[in-house]
Amino acid sequence: MEVTTVDKNLYYVNISNFLSTWVYKDEDLCFLVDPGPSFTIKLLKKNLEHLKIGSNDLDFILLTHVHIDHAGGVGNLIEYFPRSKIICHPNGIKHLINPEKLWRGSLKVLGKAAELYGKIKPVPKNRIQFQKNVRNGIIKVIETLGHAPHHQSYIFDKTLFVGEATGFSFSTPEFIYMRPATPPIFDYDIYVDSIQKLLSMGLSNHRICYPHFGMRDNAHLMINHGYKQISTWLKVINNFYEKRKDINFMENLISELKKEDQIFSNSKLLDKEIRSRNSTGVKNSIYGILGYIEKKKFKNIKV
Repeated sequence: MEVTTVDKNLYYVNISNFLSTWVYKDEDLCFLVDPGPSFTIKLLKKNLEHLKIGSNDLDFILLTHVHIDHAGGVGNLIEYFPRSKIICHPNGIKHLINPEKLWRGSLKVLGKAAELYGKIKPVPKNRIQFQKNVRNGIIKVIETLGHAPHHQSYIFDKTLFVGEATGFSFSTPEFIYMRPATPPIFDYDIYVDSIQKLLSMGLSNHRICYPHFGMRDNAHLMINHGYKQISTWLKVINNFYEKRKDINFMENLISELKKEDQIFSNSKLLDKEIRSRNSTGVKNSIYGILGYIEKKKFKNIKV
């Protein structure tokens, strides 16, 4: 885990090239976005100490959603920061207060990875809030459902903290890699509505900060990449739907997605460890889209 300075007041804590916990600190305001799972919280606390963020300094913990890899450690973190307010989508609050259902779902989808992340500690109800605008509108909250029914993004000072509203990104100055973030249970229409909402905001002069992973300039351009990508994936996976029981279905489908989606094909440029770890996420995204297609076909609705 290491801290990277983006500019004078913005930092990110790198958790194993997997999660970026974004931290902002100036004389009047201090917040972080997505603290990560419970097993990383002690290290996160040390990094916050390195940034001279004391126990009474952290004003807000902003959650883009309550999935275990983003918010599983928030119950542990608030033990160190007794006055911090947790900002969360209303649909996620119940899962923070009583995380048992979320924990069972994490085990089902993630398996051993969930056990590695660590158990989710309940959060007292009086520590959690939903606000449409945080600190009198300095931080704007945008509901961006799709990746999860409790997902929201944040805009602060020409910076979009997007969460997974537009997908998973791992980009360097040399290349852009993205894939959809569409785990089961997934609704394409809601996901696309959220992306279109972000596109309508005209954020070309904003930077975009991803939890997975890093930052890019021109948020509008990156959001548009995500918009085009999810359309391509739906088309390709729908074309393969009738072959889903074939023994080589997943291998052949991923190969076809790489042919049709140049940005996804850049996975070959990823570090070997990251590429290996990302393969589970790719499959979960495919399963989410397959589930959406199956639901539509069951209702006799054309995809």
